[in-house]
Amino acid sequence: MVTQDKVEALYNAGDFERAFFIYRNELAPIGDKYAQYMVGYMYLSGMGVEEDPIRASAWYRLAAERGTPEFTAVRDQLLKSLSGADKSRSDVEYMQLRADYCDLAVLLSAVKRDLKKVEAKTGSRIPGENNSLTIVETRSGRVRSGADYYGVIQTQLEDRLKLMQEIGGFEDMETDPEHVNLRELERMVKEHIASFD
Repeated sequence: MVTQDKVEALYNAGDFERAFFIYRNELAPIGDKYAQYMVGYMYLSGMGVEEDPIRASAWYRLAAERGTPEFTAVRDQLLKSLSGADKSRSDVEYMQLRADYCDLAVLLSAVKRDLKKVEAKTGSRIPGENNSLTIVETRSGRVRSGADYYGVIQTQLEDRLKLMQEIGGFEDMETDPEHVNLRELERMVKEHIASFD
């Protein structure tokens, strides 16, 4: 929330270049749909970045991924204004953004990070029984037991895998973190992202 407050303050103060940088490089890559919309808006209006309606349309398309009415309306309006050649360029730009920043791509990255954390505990994804581990979180300084820390990660993993299953329509996907086949999951996500809707 701190980053969102900071970027809104920068934007409202007219520091569009810094606001654009934060929207584009800090918030949009983690799946923040409002930030993705704002990157598109700033490209469309030339605020903090060179005006580029093609890139704007690609970012609007990404922001509208979840079907938010406000985002789909601006996406549709901008796409209608593009020529056939510009629409084709928008398609290419959108597919590149989608590969990195769509919900499934963001979730897959989070799952991979969480699996690495779990593997660091025991050297595998199989939970260990060593409860003497103590974790000190570097950002907050909070001290937690290993069981609590890894339990939270395990729950996050399960939730993220279930959400991926739902978003991707992957009915047969394994959602148990201890049994998930990461290569198969990557393949399914890549195929889903490559499909053009």
